[in-house]
Amino acid sequence: MALYLLMVCAIAGVAVLATLVLRRVKNRQRRQDALWSGYRQHMDELREASPGAELARVAQVHQGAEHGTKAVIAWERTGIEQETWFEGTDLDPGDLLLLRGSPGWGPDAGSPNVFYVAPGQVLSLMTVEAQEAAARHQHRRAATDVTP
Repeated sequence: MALYLLMVCAIAGVAVLATLVLRRVKNRQRRQDALWSGYRQHMDELREASPGAELARVAQVHQGAEHGTKAVIAWERTGIEQETWFEGTDLDPGDLLLLRGSPGWGPDAGSPNVFYVAPGQVLSLMTVEAQEAAARHQHRRAATDVTP
């Protein structure tokens, strides 16, 4: 009788634990859905409210200086790369940016087409780590969203 009661308690315990784990996974998924949905909405609203703002990805960083970053960006819409000076901003390769700026002469690069980005002109930044987390989340969602 005691063994039977112990087995029933163990089975009930496993069922309760499984229910708690599943509930926690669903709650996490809802929070992540809300986070990424909010980020996409934020980016769309920023684009609409920011004439001239464009998406670019940091292709490479030449130099991180005390007063900014010298880098090459690739414009998302065209894929064209451009030398860029980010005043007062520290960036890493792969960062995705919504930004504004203006072209000008670059004495270090010897180019008339360096893109200058002043403080406050990086309207939004998504780090490589955040992009990877978003990709993992989208992959998980695609794997669990089975449609008949």
